[in-house]
Amino acid sequence: MTKAVAAKLSKAGRALIEIAEAEGKTITYENVYPGSVFTHKILKARHKPLYSKDFPKPKKPSILERFANVDEVYLKRAPKGSLEYEALQRVKKSESADQEKARICPPVTDRSYVERSDFTLHDLYNDIRSVMEWYSIATYLMRLLIFSNSALVTYTDRLDWEYYRSERKKFRSCRYKYCLNMFAIEGDNIRQGDVKRTDSRYCCDTCRKADYDATERYKKHGSYLPVYFYVEQTTEHIGDTARMREVAKPLEAIERRNAKGIATSPMKGKQQKRAEKPEFKPFLTVNIATGEVKYTSENHLYRY
Repeated sequence: MTKAVAAKLSKAGRALIEIAEAEGKTITYENVYPGSVFTHKILKARHKPLYSKDFPKPKKPSILERFANVDEVYLKRAPKGSLEYEALQRVKKSESADQEKARICPPVTDRSYVERSDFTLHDLYNDIRSVMEWYSIATYLMRLLIFSNSALVTYTDRLDWEYYRSERKKFRSCRYKYCLNMFAIEGDNIRQGDVKRTDSRYCCDTCRKADYDATERYKKHGSYLPVYFYVEQTTEHIGDTARMREVAKPLEAIERRNAKGIATSPMKGKQQKRAEKPEFKPFLTVNIATGEVKYTSENHLYRY
């Protein structure tokens, strides 16, 4: 051990050194500082923090500051025997155990999982009610125009629910448990769109195939839900996905590009070139533009 290191040691550290020398042990960090992080290999951050008025540099920085905020790429590539490697292995085992528990006892279904909700029952109710309200208001205005003030006593805000019942019977909900869409089975309806057969059970072929897949998942896993819904992804997988699609760029480069009016995308890949604007040429007639008639003039502006 060097003299500089020995001079900075506390009294307890000097006592440990004397004991180690008396017992004939090699003086190492592990003997002097038992249980210290310096006895293992640890990674260092490859960037420097930017201090400012809001984030000033501490007068007595911690000795662990240079080991904080290590990039995820270097953490994943941590060498075997380092603290980061051991931590990653423990995280992987913990997350793998949680995934295995979710696979062993999966939820049968979940009401929060919805795949399609383009036109739900609430949307149908709002559309029918809007039609009824507009019809009642239009009828009342016509009475006012015909009977003037004597029609005031005929105004009522009561809606015709018989009309709602008749229109509601013209629609059917999709049988697929994770689809909330409504589809029409009679042509004379308020949407005036495509109509399916009266014995149809699904709003589209996609839902029909999805319902078959959900039944097969229940037979295989005991759950109608897809596996990715109740089995959470590991931290390593999420990080790999982000690094595959995103790229980190220096703040100075981003500010320079923004000053020039160039937007900086965090996504990887070659940016598509902007299509060049076609050159605009005026023509006197359509025949000249299509080339059916050639026009020659002394004026050079019309020589196209």
